[in-house]
Amino acid sequence: MKTNYSCPHCNSPLLLENKLIFTARHALSDSISEGFLLLMNPEIGHYEIVVHPDVEVIEGEKYEFYCPVCHHKLHSDLNENLAMIQYYDENDKLFELHFSKISGQKSTYKIMGRSVETFGIDAPHYLDFISLIDLS
Repeated sequence: MKTNYSCPHCNSPLLLENKLIFTARHALSDSISEGFLLLMNPEIGHYEIVVHPDVEVIEGEKYEFYCPVCHHKLHSDLNENLAMIQYYDENDKLFELHFSKISGQKSTYKIMGRSVETFGIDAPHYLDFISLIDLS
């Protein structure tokens, strides 16, 4: 079994041709027409993205992530600067995968119950928020 990713709202797969696919837009934008497709490396701890050449993703800016199928916002209840999707490991175990919505910030959290695995150089930034939440 390979790893997989899905929307926590509609369970649609988010992995296509070895890229995670999202719709996104700048957090300060209130216009749906300013949205764009964003492809992300699916390997946890790797933060490469691909966007259309006409799209400028500005380092340090916050972006909102949406499911490309049901269009729900992929927000995290742990912190307003994190997005959340579902992650299935190679044994088909389900985890929550929380990652930063701040461009260039390398922080990812793989959570199941009270177990939290962190990835990325910036992961300590949100650990205080995660420890304040009851993960049971």
